[in-house]
Amino acid sequence: MIPPRRARYGKIERLVDDMLSAEPGISAPVPVERLVRERGIAIRRGPLDDDVSGLLVRQGSSATIGVNDAQSALRQRFTIAHEFGHFLLHEGMVEHVDRGYRVNFRNQESSMARDVEEIEANFFAASLLMPTRLLYEAGAVDAVDDDEKVKDLAKRFQVSRHAMSLRLANV
Repeated sequence: MIPPRRARYGKIERLVDDMLSAEPGISAPVPVERLVRERGIAIRRGPLDDDVSGLLVRQGSSATIGVNDAQSALRQRFTIAHEFGHFLLHEGMVEHVDRGYRVNFRNQESSMARDVEEIEANFFAASLLMPTRLLYEAGAVDAVDDDEKVKDLAKRFQVSRHAMSLRLANV
Protein backbone atom coordinates (compact mmCIF):
# COMPACT_ATOMS: atom_id res chain seq x y z
CA MET A 1 0.00 0.00 0.00
CA ILE A 2 1.31 3.43 -0.96
CA PRO A 3 1.43 5.91 1.94
CA PRO A 4 -0.91 8.88 1.50
CA ARG A 5 0.58 12.01 -0.04
CA ARG A 6 0.68 15.06 2.14
CA ALA A 7 0.39 18.68 1.17
CA ARG A 8 3.73 20.39 0.60
CA TYR A 9 3.11 23.50 2.71
CA GLY A 10 6.80 24.38 3.13
CA LYS A 11 7.47 24.14 -0.60
CA ILE A 12 4.44 26.30 -1.34
CA GLU A 13 5.48 28.98 1.16
CA ARG A 14 9.01 29.07 -0.34
CA LEU A 15 7.60 29.26 -3.88
CA VAL A 16 5.37 32.20 -2.96
CA ASP A 17 8.14 33.94 -0.97
CA ASP A 18 10.58 33.58 -3.90
CA MET A 19 7.99 34.85 -6.38
CA LEU A 20 7.09 37.88 -4.29
CA SER A 21 10.73 38.64 -3.37
CA ALA A 22 11.41 39.05 -7.07
CA GLU A 23 8.75 41.80 -7.14
CA PRO A 24 10.27 45.00 -5.70
CA GLY A 25 7.86 47.02 -3.61
CA ILE A 26 5.10 44.40 -3.62
CA SER A 27 2.18 45.38 -1.42
CA ALA A 28 -1.44 44.46 -0.82
CA PRO A 29 -3.40 43.72 -2.86
CA VAL A 30 -1.02 41.33 -4.59
CA PRO A 31 -1.32 41.79 -8.38
CA VAL A 32 -2.24 38.16 -9.07
CA GLU A 33 -3.42 38.71 -12.64
CA ARG A 34 -0.16 40.43 -13.59
CA LEU A 35 1.88 37.62 -12.00
CA VAL A 36 -0.11 35.03 -13.95
CA ARG A 37 0.15 36.86 -17.27
CA GLU A 38 3.91 37.46 -16.80
CA ARG A 39 4.29 33.69 -16.87
CA GLY A 40 2.53 33.47 -20.21
CA ILE A 41 -0.77 32.17 -18.87
CA ALA A 42 -3.91 33.59 -20.47
CA ILE A 43 -6.90 34.50 -18.32
CA ARG A 44 -10.36 34.19 -19.86
CA ARG A 45 -13.55 35.18 -18.11
CA GLY A 46 -16.90 33.95 -19.26
CA PRO A 47 -20.01 31.96 -18.41
CA LEU A 48 -19.35 28.57 -16.86
CA ASP A 49 -21.71 26.10 -15.21
CA ASP A 50 -23.05 27.47 -11.92
CA ASP A 51 -20.98 25.03 -9.86
CA VAL A 52 -17.71 25.73 -11.75
CA SER A 53 -15.56 28.50 -10.32
CA GLY A 54 -12.62 28.03 -12.67
CA LEU A 55 -10.50 25.77 -14.79
CA LEU A 56 -6.98 25.27 -16.05
CA VAL A 57 -6.15 24.01 -19.54
CA ARG A 58 -2.62 23.34 -20.81
CA GLN A 59 -2.00 22.95 -24.52
CA GLY A 60 1.63 22.28 -25.33
CA SER A 61 3.64 25.20 -23.96
CA SER A 62 0.61 27.46 -23.41
CA ALA A 63 -1.94 27.53 -20.63
CA THR A 64 -5.27 29.23 -19.99
CA ILE A 65 -7.10 29.88 -16.75
CA GLY A 66 -10.86 30.12 -17.21
CA VAL A 67 -12.89 32.06 -14.64
CA ASN A 68 -16.63 32.08 -14.06
CA ASP A 69 -17.55 35.74 -14.59
CA ALA A 70 -20.88 35.27 -12.79
CA GLN A 71 -19.09 34.97 -9.46
CA SER A 72 -17.98 37.91 -7.34
CA ALA A 73 -14.77 39.78 -8.16
CA LEU A 74 -13.23 38.52 -4.91
CA ARG A 75 -14.10 34.93 -5.78
CA GLN A 76 -12.67 35.38 -9.28
CA ARG A 77 -9.43 36.68 -7.78
CA PHE A 78 -9.14 33.64 -5.50
CA THR A 79 -9.98 31.33 -8.41
CA ILE A 80 -7.20 32.80 -10.55
CA ALA A 81 -4.71 32.32 -7.72
CA HIS A 82 -6.00 28.78 -7.10
CA GLU A 83 -5.65 27.75 -10.76
CA PHE A 84 -2.21 29.41 -10.87
CA GLY A 85 -1.32 27.13 -7.96
CA HIS A 86 -2.40 24.08 -9.96
CA PHE A 87 -0.29 25.33 -12.88
CA LEU A 88 2.87 25.75 -10.79
CA LEU A 89 2.48 22.78 -8.45
CA HIS A 90 0.88 20.06 -10.59
CA GLU A 91 2.89 19.90 -13.81
CA GLY A 92 1.20 16.75 -15.13
CA MET A 93 -2.25 18.31 -14.89
CA VAL A 94 -3.42 18.97 -18.46
CA GLU A 95 -7.02 19.90 -17.69
CA HIS A 96 -8.62 20.68 -14.39
CA VAL A 97 -12.10 21.95 -13.55
CA ASP A 98 -12.86 23.28 -10.08
CA ARG A 99 -16.42 22.53 -9.12
CA GLY A 100 -17.98 23.78 -5.92
CA TYR A 101 -17.30 26.89 -3.96
CA ARG A 102 -14.75 25.81 -1.39
CA VAL A 103 -12.00 27.87 0.16
CA ASN A 104 -11.47 25.54 3.09
CA PHE A 105 -8.14 23.79 3.40
CA ARG A 106 -9.60 20.56 4.76
CA ASN A 107 -12.79 18.57 4.40
CA GLN A 108 -13.76 14.91 4.81
CA GLU A 109 -12.07 13.91 1.52
CA SER A 110 -8.95 15.96 2.07
CA SER A 111 -8.49 14.60 5.58
CA MET A 112 -8.17 11.18 3.97
CA ALA A 113 -5.46 12.55 1.60
CA ARG A 114 -7.60 12.08 -1.52
CA ASP A 115 -7.71 15.74 -2.34
CA VAL A 116 -4.10 16.84 -1.79
CA GLU A 117 -3.94 18.80 -5.05
CA GLU A 118 -6.95 20.90 -4.02
CA ILE A 119 -5.49 21.49 -0.56
CA GLU A 120 -2.23 22.62 -2.15
CA ALA A 121 -3.93 24.91 -4.68
CA ASN A 122 -6.06 26.49 -1.93
CA PHE A 123 -3.01 26.96 0.30
CA PHE A 124 -1.05 28.46 -2.60
CA ALA A 125 -3.89 30.90 -3.39
CA ALA A 126 -4.19 31.98 0.24
CA SER A 127 -0.42 32.33 0.60
CA LEU A 128 -0.14 34.37 -2.59
CA LEU A 129 -3.10 36.67 -1.97
CA MET A 130 -2.38 37.06 1.75
CA PRO A 131 1.39 36.63 2.16
CA THR A 132 2.57 36.16 5.72
CA ARG A 133 5.04 39.07 5.54
CA LEU A 134 2.41 41.49 4.26
CA LEU A 135 -0.08 40.33 6.87
CA TYR A 136 2.42 41.03 9.65
CA GLU A 137 3.24 44.42 8.13
CA ALA A 138 -0.50 45.20 8.13
CA GLY A 139 -0.82 44.37 11.83
CA ALA A 140 -2.75 41.16 11.30
CA VAL A 141 -1.41 39.60 14.51
CA ASP A 142 -4.10 41.44 16.48
CA ALA A 143 -6.88 40.75 13.99
CA VAL A 144 -7.79 37.11 14.60
CA ASP A 145 -10.54 37.85 17.13
CA ASP A 146 -11.49 41.30 15.85
CA ASP A 147 -14.22 41.21 13.20
CA GLU A 148 -13.65 44.84 12.21
CA LYS A 149 -9.91 44.26 11.64
CA VAL A 150 -10.63 41.11 9.64
CA LYS A 151 -13.05 43.12 7.50
CA ASP A 152 -10.46 45.88 6.96
CA LEU A 153 -7.71 43.40 6.10
CA ALA A 154 -9.99 41.54 3.70
CA LYS A 155 -10.76 44.79 1.92
CA ARG A 156 -7.08 45.78 1.79
CA PHE A 157 -5.99 42.39 0.39
CA GLN A 158 -9.08 42.11 -1.87
CA VAL A 159 -10.21 38.76 -0.52
CA SER A 160 -13.38 37.62 1.20
CA ARG A 161 -13.73 37.93 4.96
CA HIS A 162 -14.03 34.16 5.11
CA ALA A 163 -10.73 33.66 3.25
CA MET A 164 -9.01 36.22 5.48
CA SER A 165 -10.35 34.56 8.64
CA LEU A 166 -9.05 31.18 7.49
CA ARG A 167 -5.65 32.59 6.54
CA LEU A 168 -5.25 34.42 9.86
CA ALA A 169 -6.13 31.23 11.75
CA ASN A 170 -3.44 29.38 9.79
CA VAL A 171 -0.74 32.05 10.05
